[in-house]
Amino acid sequence: VLKLLRGEVDLLQNDLSPELVNYLRDKPGVSVQRARGSNFTYLGFNLDDPRLSDPAVRRAIAQAIDREAIVRYVMGGAARLASALLPPDHWAGNPELPLIAYDPEAARAALREAGFSAAHPLRLSYKTSTDPFRVRLATVLQSQLREVGIEVDLRSYDWGTFYGDIKAGNFQMYSLSWVGIKTPDIFRYVFHRDAVPPNGANRGRFSDARSDALIEQAAAAPTLDEQAALYRELQARLLELLPYVPLWYEDHVYAAREGIEGYALSLDGNYDGLISVRRK
Repeated sequence: VLKLLRGEVDLLQNDLSPELVNYLRDKPGVSVQRARGSNFTYLGFNLDDPRLSDPAVRRAIAQAIDREAIVRYVMGGAARLASALLPPDHWAGNPELPLIAYDPEAARAALREAGFSAAHPLRLSYKTSTDPFRVRLATVLQSQLREVGIEVDLRSYDWGTFYGDIKAGNFQMYSLSWVGIKTPDIFRYVFHRDAVPPNGANRGRFSDARSDALIEQAAAAPTLDEQAALYRELQARLLELLPYVPLWYEDHVYAAREGIEGYALSLDGNYDGLISVRRK
C-alpha cells in the first residue's frame, strides 16, 4: 500500500483488508474498485473424527455461524453468502439451493440431541494460517460457536505447517478458500472417495456412495444440460450432508494510481485484465 501511495507500483489486487480498502478510498490520486468474485471460502471437517462424523453435529455448527454479520462487520460487505462450492450463476451452479440460516437455538437443540451439554460440551480444535485477517475471522467463528456451547481451541500456524497438516488429515476443523474455479470437475477432486490425498483434495475423508455416483454420472453425461442437472443434484446432496460448511464467495478489489485505465476484475480473480490495462 505504501509503495502504491509513493508511486513505486501502479496497481494492487486483493489481499487488502477492509480497513486498508477504506483508507485507500480516501486518498487522492487513487481509485478503488470492487467486483463480485467466485473464490469459495468454507469451513472444513475431518469426518474420520467421531465428533464430526454426524451430519446433525455439522449442521449445528453451520447454524451457529452468523455469516451475514461476519460479512457485514468484519469483511466490510465484500462477499456474498454461499450454499455450494460453485456460485449460483455458474453454468453448473444451483441457484435453487437455500442458504443455511443462522439459528443458534436449533444448533443448541441439535447438540443436546447428539449428547452434548454444558457439563460435557463439544470441544474441537480449529486450525488456520497466521495471516492476520484469517486469524481475525477464525476468532469471530470461535466466539460464535462458543455461544451455542461449542468450545473451540484456535491454533494458527505458518502456511507450510498449516497446509501440510490439512493435506495429511491432521485437523478437526479448518478454513480455506478454493480459488480459480472454472469447471465442475472440481467436485471429483474434492469430494469423491478416491480423491483422499495424495490422490486429490478430499481432505476431510468424505465418503458417500450417492455423491460418488452423481460425480461419475455427470462426468459421463453427453451434454452440458445433463451434466448441469447432475451437478445441481450433487450440490443439493452436499448441502444436506455438509462435508464443508459453505461460508461465502469473497469479492475482488483493486486499487490503482490515477492514470491507470482499462483494468477489469475477473470473477475468479486472475490477472487477465493486465492485457488491456494502459496508462493515460
